[in-house]
Amino acid sequence: MTEKESIILGSFIYDSLDFKPTQLDISSRRINYWITKGTLPFVELQQLKKEKVLQNDSSELKEVTSEKALWIRMNAAQAVWACVVKELLELGVPIKKLALLAETVWNKPRLDKYADKVFEVHIKSSKSGLTEKTKQLLSAQLKDEILMEHYFRTIINPFTDSIKSALTREGLPYFFVYVPKTGEHQIVMNDNNLVLNLSGRFLESPLVCIPLLPILSKVAMIDYFGPKQDLAYLTDIEKQVREIVTFKRPKVVEIAYGDNSISPITVREQHKSREELAQYILKNKIAKGSKLLIDIRSKDHYKLTLIQK
Repeated sequence: MTEKESIILGSFIYDSLDFKPTQLDISSRRINYWITKGTLPFVELQQLKKEKVLQNDSSELKEVTSEKALWIRMNAAQAVWACVVKELLELGVPIKKLALLAETVWNKPRLDKYADKVFEVHIKSSKSGLTEKTKQLLSAQLKDEILMEHYFRTIINPFTDSIKSALTREGLPYFFVYVPKTGEHQIVMNDNNLVLNLSGRFLESPLVCIPLLPILSKVAMIDYFGPKQDLAYLTDIEKQVREIVTFKRPKVVEIAYGDNSISPITVREQHKSREELAQYILKNKIAKGSKLLIDIRSKDHYKLTLIQK
């Protein structure tokens, strides 16, 4: 991934407030309540915007002030976390315990200055792919205590790093494991063998396991198939697949690898199928330099064959 692509992806994960609660099948009212209970740190409460409008009163126009509720907006990492909170609540975890969990996931890394350590690694690394100019900028930002405390430390932590790894396809977080009795949690990466990835202390008390892939697929789908014309963090082939599915809108798209190394997928026009395609892209990184063979069987039916070098 180039420096430009990394910056664009970072903006999507940390800065771009592109996600509305309704896109995640959660009401704004529930999100507001969760915020007040401390389960969604750094997500802003729904704001009211005051507007002046003309009102007809007894044949006389009067200017009155009305209040309009603005949409709650979340970045990609916050959207994933909101979905995790929803799942844990539906499994019966008390909201007070979730507030303590949120403190551990979001606030503890801020107090431990986790973001500072990430900055230092990128500045010192010769393999980070960053230019010297960018490293100098990071060094200047690292010295700015106000900027670090009120911005970077609130958005960079192990949880948000795992979301970034998923969207770069460098590593895929499969499960969020939580032990209500002790408050401990762990993100299990890149392996379906859950038990072997957990240390002994996680097996001494009942635990809750949330599969992250469906949540990540939902969030990725909103971005992949949204109105944006270009997503720099996708490969050229992935962009072509996205363009066919999003803008040509065929009813059926068949995707297969020419060497049969990966099972084919058929994407239909239903909403769920788009989530399946997002999951497919997350799990099966399409290598740069691959070729795409497009067989247009009809205007509503495309067959895509991926040939990897």
